[in-house]
Amino acid sequence: MTIIQQQFFTLAQSGLWGTEADARLFDEHTDWAQLYKSARTQALMGIMLDGIQTLPAEKRPPRMLYLKWCNTLLQIEENNRLLNRELANVYALCRANNVEPVLLKGQGVAQNYRNPLHRQCGDIDLYIGKDNYAKVNRLLRMEATGEHEENHKHTSIEWHGVTIENHRILTRLSSPSADRFLQKEIERWHNTNLCRSLQVGDCQVTLPPLSFETVYILAHSALHFLNEGIGLRQVCDWASLLHHQKDNIDRQEVKELLRKMGLTEAAKVFGVVAVKYLHLPVEDLPVAYSEKDIPTGDWLLEDIWQGGNFGQFDTNRKQRPKGYWSGKWYTFARACRRCRELGALAPAEARWYPFMLFLHSAQAQWNHKFSNK
Repeated sequence: MTIIQQQFFTLAQSGLWGTEADARLFDEHTDWAQLYKSARTQALMGIMLDGIQTLPAEKRPPRMLYLKWCNTLLQIEENNRLLNRELANVYALCRANNVEPVLLKGQGVAQNYRNPLHRQCGDIDLYIGKDNYAKVNRLLRMEATGEHEENHKHTSIEWHGVTIENHRILTRLSSPSADRFLQKEIERWHNTNLCRSLQVGDCQVTLPPLSFETVYILAHSALHFLNEGIGLRQVCDWASLLHHQKDNIDRQEVKELLRKMGLTEAAKVFGVVAVKYLHLPVEDLPVAYSEKDIPTGDWLLEDIWQGGNFGQFDTNRKQRPKGYWSGKWYTFARACRRCRELGALAPAEARWYPFMLFLHSAQAQWNHKFSNK
């Protein structure tokens, strides 16, 4: 690794696990501006600052950059508090109308971190299911300030200053056989006592079963990786869940879910990054990797480092065209290229992903036309 990467990862490890960063790596020549940029690129500003706090005062960033970093963390904390407040509000709205949402990713996953408020947050993803999907859309639209294009899985609505994704379909896999199993598995636990309950802020929320969530967090990251790329925050989400829930996870059940969803290889490769670079204890992994998986894990890390959060910092990446159809073609062509080059991560998904991306886009356009008529 470069010196910047060595410094970056000792700070990330410190922020994640509460260990002390290796102060020997830092001196008066440390390029703190580049470390700040890397932390922003990987969506780990809060975690990295937690690591910086363990350094001796004389080895921390220059005063102005340090204050800028602290100000960024204050904004991250405030964004998390806003999401937690609105999460409680949307749950109250749904429950008042006899609907129980299932929280996906986001603020639920954040509770696995040492300091949940230091995870960079995004939106609120709720799995409602097909039966109550239209009902919850109507409820949210009563106070909505905007809405994004609906896709085959969810509606994305601006509500009280946050984005809420209302899912009629929790997620899909591209491989038909794997997706059939996935949908049956979701149906098995949805709206049953197999779901979990968790306190997030002032709200008691509903989460998927732990084994399912362990696989879902990985699947979500793997699919984003094949499409556009991911940042280290996605790997940190999975690693934090594995570590925080290490005594509760049924590893045999997780292994079986991974096998049936065609994600065993992805688990091994992500495991390499989590253990080798983030220092997750190897015994926390649900599936052990071998020596032959390490080069693929290094290759995954290289793509993550170059592209950053959802690939948006990749200097080799062309800008998405502004036209609607040219933008759709750009997304399709990019996904085809990445699946061809990066398919070792999840071979079955890589084979089917471009086709299913095209199919779902066509279905969404058809449904949009039909509903307008």
